[in-house]
Amino acid sequence: MISESYYTPISEAQQRFKLKPNSLKDRVVLISGASGGLGTVLSHACAKAGATVVLVARKLKKLEALYDSIEQIEGAPQPAIITLDQANAPESDYQQLTQIIASEFGRLDALVHTAADLGVLSPLRIIPQADWTRVMSVNLTSVRLLNNACWPILSSSDNASITFTIDDKTSAYWGAYGVSKIALMHLANMTFDESEKQRGDDGAAIIAVNAIDPGAMRTPLRRKAFPGELETESPTPESRLGPFLSLISRQDRLLNGATLKWMD
Repeated sequence: MISESYYTPISEAQQRFKLKPNSLKDRVVLISGASGGLGTVLSHACAKAGATVVLVARKLKKLEALYDSIEQIEGAPQPAIITLDQANAPESDYQQLTQIIASEFGRLDALVHTAADLGVLSPLRIIPQADWTRVMSVNLTSVRLLNNACWPILSSSDNASITFTIDDKTSAYWGAYGVSKIALMHLANMTFDESEKQRGDDGAAIIAVNAIDPGAMRTPLRRKAFPGELETESPTPESRLGPFLSLISRQDRLLNGATLKWMD
């Protein structure tokens, strides 16, 4: 278990934070794992606030359903769909993704990593190598590749951010998922360390880099991990959106390098 002193507790203000209408007008937000439990509600919230949301996930059918639901939001900009198999896509696919965004929108203001693969919860010694490789690719390697590909266009924004979704699962049987999520936490910290001197005229980071551990949420991934848990035993992802939205909008422009955790 990582020491609690490593984290910054999510404040009550961050928990309650909501975006005002049109507060993300003319902004472009890329959400990986957009069709997942957290990604879906986050995509809706950003679209309602006026953002053009770039929906990235593996399955086209799920992305199309999400696209259609966002199109029903009054006043929301038309979203974009980009399919990406984060378990297998080569580096060139990530570069092509950025080229599409640059060509279609000319900017990118926020990158939020919500894609996750639970893998097999079992002792480390019996996890098939193929499963280990897939989970590491989705949860860790693809995050690095997305960051690398998106960094130049994010740097051109006047209010850019990268938000990592982490999960402190270091006890027995969390397997590749647990290892990948702890590694992701340190990837976020290194990314911050390597960029924190890149600041604008106001002294704020050109790209704010932060991580969030939102705690337990009622998502398909959690149902897979805890099949016997009642739905009412964990909060909805909607109830955990506040800190994500505050980082996407950079409510606090000086907040950078934080590892936020929802303390239950």
